[in-house]
Order: sequence, then C-alpha cells, then structure tokens
Amino acid sequence: MLSQYRAERSTFMQVRALNHIAVTVSDTQRSLDFYVGTLGLIQVEQHHLPMSSIDTVFGLTGASGTSTRLQVPGQPEILIDIMEINGAQDGTSVQPLGSIGSTHMAFTVEDLGSVVAELRAKGVVFVSDPVTFHLTDGSATVCFMRDPDGNYVELEEVHGGGH
Repeated sequence: MLSQYRAERSTFMQVRALNHIAVTVSDTQRSLDFYVGTLGLIQVEQHHLPMSSIDTVFGLTGASGTSTRLQVPGQPEILIDIMEINGAQDGTSVQPLGSIGSTHMAFTVEDLGSVVAELRAKGVVFVSDPVTFHLTDGSATVCFMRDPDGNYVELEEVHGGGH
C-alpha cells in the first residue's frame, strides 16, 4: 500500500517543505531551560502572540501568548516553536505514546548511551533504556524522555542507512 502513495503526486497541493513543529508548554522559561539549557537547541526569536490573532487562528476566546522559535544547531531548516498560550485549556492532555493523537519529536545524536547518561545526571527521566530496531537499511537505537510538560522527545542514533 505504501508504494502506491510514493508513486502518486497530488496536483491539488504540493507540499514544498516542513516549516516548523510547535509544542504547547505551560512555562516558557522552564521549557527553554530544558530545550536550550539541557538539550542544546538555539533560541532564534521570540514574539508576543496578541489575543485577536490567537483567538482567530486557534479558535479560542481570550487567549494570548508567546512563541519562542528554536533551531537545531547546524540545521537552520529545522525549527521548533515553543508556545505558551495564556487562556488556553489547562491540562494534562499529552497522550501516552502509541495512543491515537500522541506526538513526539525526534533528535538524531551520536553515542546515544553517553548522551542518555549525561542527561540522566542532569535529572532527565527516560521512559526506558535505549532499544535497537533493525530496519531495512541499517538500524536505529532509540529512547524517549519527557520535557517539563510531559511532551515526548525521542533520541535516536542511526547505524548504517536507517532512520
């Protein structure tokens, strides 16, 4: 079934690039401490999101917020927005991994074992120890951690041609 989708190209809309991903957080500074201070991403901009704009585009009432754009070092095309939305629904709506609606972002690293040990020493809690998956073209060793709001973050070390 997958090969059928690889062969077809829609004429309706042609996606040219992935622009960014966004993660909604409860405390921008705490999230920056994690993503910039602990994981080493780079903060490239921050701006206020006015109530009228947020209400319109998100379909909310009385919400405003801040969006902070982060970048993966050495890869300016990979952008992550950390969004704190005031007046949005408070909650613990992060779905468990494997559930419909669950999400995560993944970062490729070298020497995953050392990275995990260093992050654990900094207090980061992991869902499990690293696990290796054998793929068609190589293998990947992966593990998941959670950010301060419970969002899932995957670390992956690629062996051979796998991703």
